[in-house]
Amino acid sequence: AAPAAEPKVTVPTFANATCPIMGKPASLALFTDTEFGRIYVCCPPCNRKIQADPARAYKVAYPTTTPAGNTVCPVTGSAVDDKSPTVVLQGHELRVGSADAVAKAKADAQVTLVKALRPGTVDVGNTLCPVTGTAVVANAFCLVDDHLVRLSSPSAVEEVRKAPAAMLKKARDGVAKAADTPATPAPAK
Repeated sequence: AAPAAEPKVTVPTFANATCPIMGKPASLALFTDTEFGRIYVCCPPCNRKIQADPARAYKVAYPTTTPAGNTVCPVTGSAVDDKSPTVVLQGHELRVGSADAVAKAKADAQVTLVKALRPGTVDVGNTLCPVTGTAVVANAFCLVDDHLVRLSSPSAVEEVRKAPAAMLKKARDGVAKAADTPATPAPAK
């Protein structure tokens, strides 16, 4: 029998094609995170201009908005319908489960977009990075096949690529260990 193939590691992006400042092709390595999601640019100086007026840059970067059509909140996992609150991120209008979920969706826009636009994605739910063992941060993640693994830094993706199955297992084991660890009781008064 042939050995099982290593899982595929990807980092989906929902990028604007051209820099909203210079009109040149945008680089996937250069971006600014805003309340509207990530805005990709052609060079580092453009980031400062976007930070000065993110609403204007967003309108140029993502001139049209497409409804995502999601039926599950990408933040809470609850069902959503046409009366649910919406959030617009990187040219996509997403439904979320509550007003509180709007702020969370904006804070972790890249994960939110993946979960809303790729309904088969399974969020491992890890709070510790399988590469570094430290706390995960917003917008740092990768997909190992269809499993969303959160990371402590975008640069950790390269280590996940070296051993994707092992890193996915480590992320899952961390979640299981956290679930098995009893909460520390509050000190008596």
